[in-house]
Amino acid sequence: MGVRIVHFIKWLRLRDGGTVRAVLDMCAGLASRGHEVTALSADDSGVPESWKAGAALMLPRNLCLRLADPLFERRGRTMDQATRDTLTQYLPKDSMRLARQLLKKTDVLHVHGAWANVNHQLISAARSLGVPYVISPHGMLDDWSMAQGALKKRLHLALVSGRNLNRARAIHCTAQAERDQAIKWLSPARESKGAVTVPLLFDTAPMLALPGDALAKAAFAAARSEHPKLLFLSRLNVKKGVEPLLHVAARLNQRSPVEILLAGPADPPEYLAHLQQVAQSLGISHRVHFLGMVTGDLKWSLYQAADLFVLPTSQENFGYVLLEALACSTPILTTTGVDIWPELEASGGATIIRGTGESFIPQLAESLQGLLGDAARLEQMGRTGREWALRFLDRETILDAMEAMYRPIT
Repeated sequence: MGVRIVHFIKWLRLRDGGTVRAVLDMCAGLASRGHEVTALSADDSGVPESWKAGAALMLPRNLCLRLADPLFERRGRTMDQATRDTLTQYLPKDSMRLARQLLKKTDVLHVHGAWANVNHQLISAARSLGVPYVISPHGMLDDWSMAQGALKKRLHLALVSGRNLNRARAIHCTAQAERDQAIKWLSPARESKGAVTVPLLFDTAPMLALPGDALAKAAFAAARSEHPKLLFLSRLNVKKGVEPLLHVAARLNQRSPVEILLAGPADPPEYLAHLQQVAQSLGISHRVHFLGMVTGDLKWSLYQAADLFVLPTSQENFGYVLLEALACSTPILTTTGVDIWPELEASGGATIIRGTGESFIPQLAESLQGLLGDAARLEQMGRTGREWALRFLDRETILDAMEAMYRPIT
């Protein structure tokens, strides 16, 4: 018998990265099994048009709410320009009326994120209606994340979000490492049960028949280079480690040419100019290529055109792009800041950096130099990584686990 499930995330915008992709894939996967699924958000620009057309067999429904922020709007800006949670964002009465009408006909609410005021509004409405809910923190309770703005987050836990977490039907963690960090913030009664580990659902269909590297080579001159190509594909954000990568690239280019392909939107937008200045100051502007947002077949082709995928991040929850790279037979290098790093390391397709602080850049440089100097090893890592990724992301196994997650915890 199908379950009526509402997935809520504040913004369903593809530019916001892997969490949005995860929510869309979860909704589609659960709907394909006959569940009545609604994607609820305050920006549905990333939702497929077929979902917006109305209720269709085996497809999710879509409902978009109005989000308000008086201070933001007073500055003459619109909500589609907002990129961050603020204390003044909220769902006004008309939006909450629509949400409550939906929740009255819902078996379980699945909320994505830990801090947004609108999440608290939806959870409060669900509790008042007796509707159980699941929370996916998406790495927001990781040690690194909790250390950023620590006082504010501890206050929020004490006053609002701690109660939400401890009353949830389940806390959905995507890896054992995330669960180990998240349960520190739960009450003792919830530590041993209630926090479940289920990988994010991932649509592997596009990766079963890859397009080859020709598309990327036609679109980007850097992809045609005869020199080794290091690909970074993610938001250009300070926590992702782009700047350390540029410093390492400068070291590598002192020995032999290496191309750095940076694909993704800058977050915030002005960070792009900073990175361009860093590349110029290091004398490697001609080796650093800012490709912008890359999607669809061109993205898969770009993975295939790269010799190595590099994400030297400080913190990452599931790391969609890492799994995408492996599924495209591209070996990866990343850090223990990724919650699924033990699984990635065991895959045979990844090299994991454990360095922190001053030791990080030397370790990153040494690892990259060793990998780029061993073409046979890279090829073997690519083959092994692809085989592992497609097994790890088995759709039916993950859907089974998700369905179990919505049942009451006993």
